[in-house]
Amino acid sequence: MRKRRAARVLLFDPSGAILLIRFEIPREGGDFVFWALPGGEMEPVETEIDAARREIREELGLDLAMEGPIRVDTNQFLHQGEMVDNTDTFFRAACERDAPKLIGFTAAEIRIMKEIRWWTPDELDAAAEQLFPADLPAWVRGLLSQ
Repeated sequence: MRKRRAARVLLFDPSGAILLIRFEIPREGGDFVFWALPGGEMEPVETEIDAARREIREELGLDLAMEGPIRVDTNQFLHQGEMVDNTDTFFRAACERDAPKLIGFTAAEIRIMKEIRWWTPDELDAAAEQLFPADLPAWVRGLLSQ
C-alpha cells in the first residue's frame, strides 16, 4: 500500500460559503465523481503549509494567508488500481468570491478537475454527489459557529 501525504484548504468567501472542486476520475464501469477541497499530494521535501500554499497557487492561481493546521485526517482509497494510505492536513483561508480560477497544473489535473463551486452550509447538507471529507457539512457549520 502506497503512503501519501496531502494538504487541503478550506477556502471561505466573505459570506461563509466554501469552495470545492468537482473531480471526475475515469474508472472501469464509469467515472467516479466527487467534490473535494482544493489541495493535493505533498512533495517529499515540503512542509504541510508549503504544500497547501503551492496547491492553491497551482489549482486556483491564488497566494493566500493560511491558518492552521486545523485538522489531520487519515483514510484509505483506491487510486489508479493501487490502494493508498492517505493523511490529509487541513488549513483554512479566505478570499473574495471572484478570486479563484480553476487552472490546474499538470495535464492529469486538468483532465480530472472539472469545475469549482461555492457551497453554502445548506447546499453542503443537500449535496447529491459525494463530498470529501464525508463530514464536511458538519465540520463547516462548526467552524462558522466559532
